[in-house]
Formats: sequence, structure tokens, C-alpha cells
Amino acid sequence: MTKILKGGPVRKAYMRELEDRRRALPRAPKLLILSDGEPDSEVYRRSIERLAHRLNVELVSALHECDGLIQLGRPQIEDVPPEKDVEGISEYHIGRLAYGRPLYLPPTPAAALKLLKFYGYPLRGVDVVVIGRSVRVGKPLALMLLNEDATPTVAHTKTADLQRITREAKIVFLSAGVGNRFGREYFSPESVVVDIATVSFNGGIVGDARYDELLDYVEAITPVPGGVGKITPLVLFDNLFRAVERSGETP
Repeated sequence: MTKILKGGPVRKAYMRELEDRRRALPRAPKLLILSDGEPDSEVYRRSIERLAHRLNVELVSALHECDGLIQLGRPQIEDVPPEKDVEGISEYHIGRLAYGRPLYLPPTPAAALKLLKFYGYPLRGVDVVVIGRSVRVGKPLALMLLNEDATPTVAHTKTADLQRITREAKIVFLSAGVGNRFGREYFSPESVVVDIATVSFNGGIVGDARYDELLDYVEAITPVPGGVGKITPLVLFDNLFRAVERSGETP
């Protein structure tokens, strides 16, 4: 029986942690959200605003007023000060991550690892594969796995003999964004599949895994939607709270 690694329980526990952190802050965090106006960006903007209201975060309209900035879609501000870049994917932040001294964690990789830890899957010494090499997910995820003492292999859709590589790994992270690509031929019955991708398909959202095909075959899998994506927005607020907690420190 395949274990379904749902994001809902993780989100609920994480939200409690954030609410406790928020009560301990000396003042309301100030967040600036910039959207390019595209439909997907606007949907995400509204979800972030709802979270901000729940966590008593003040929304502001200018960079100099905010503790943290989130840019949805095409960036509108270049050279964001590192201490305000709560998305954590600039060269500065990826560099700190590579040195094992992250300031803010990239939200999607951090959400994926938080989910695994919640469900009790260890990473130290474990062979893992990351399929995808984007700066938002694949590359920072590989660095974070190294920092957790895992043994990551970074692969992609052009990788030779990919099926052999993924079948030999205990945990496989899917972030190629190809949609319904990876079925049983890529996994063993002991595989733990963390599907990070979100791809529009026939009016809905799917991941990179052929989810129905993998049920009752792999050891565990995250659903899409309802998996990692449930947790990702909370990491932004985790980073924002960190920005307030470290106010006055040198980046």
C-alpha cells in the first residue's frame, strides 16, 4: 500500500509554528508583493495576502517600507537588497546556501524537505535523485540535500540512462515540469517520490509523475495538487519572520 504524503497535515503543523513565531516578534512584519498581473500571478498574490492577514503581516506598497519582497511572475525590481529578498533565490542567497550558511531558504525546496521530515524520512546518507536543474528548485534543492548529508544526483530530461539512475535511488524529487512523464519504469517498489512540479493539463494541474500508475507500486508519493505546494507559501513567511528577527544584523 503506497503511503500518500499529503501536504495538508504538514501545513497545519507549520502554521502553528509560524503563529507562535509571529506572537514573539516585537512588531508586525511588513511585506511588499509585486505581481506582473498575469492570471497565475494574481491567484498566488491573493493566496499570499490571505496568509498575511491570518499571520498579522502588514502589506506595504514600497520597497523602502518593507521587511521582505515577493515578486510574482516577471521581476519588476532588480538588485533587491539581500535582506529583503525573502524568496531566497538570488545569486547572493544561492551562494550562501552553497557555503552551508543560508540566510533565507528557497521556498519550494525547503517545503519539499519539510514534508519529508514531517513524515519521518531521514536524509543523512541516503541516495537521492533530483530531476530538474532550475535555479528555483533543482539546483538549490541539491545544495540543501548536501547540507543534510544526503547523497544527491542531479539529473534532467537529457540525462542518459535516467531510468536506471532513478530506480537505484531511495528518494526521487521530480521538478522537470514535463507533466505525467514518469511512470513505473522509473521507480522501484521501495521508491519515495516527491513530485514538486505543477503543470497545467486538460484544465487541471498535474505533476511530473503518472500518479495513478504509481499508486500501490511505490513506497510513498506526494499528490499534485495537495502535496508540496500546500507548504511552499509558508516558507516565504518563515523567511519574512527571520528578516524581522535579524533586523540590524549585517547580511
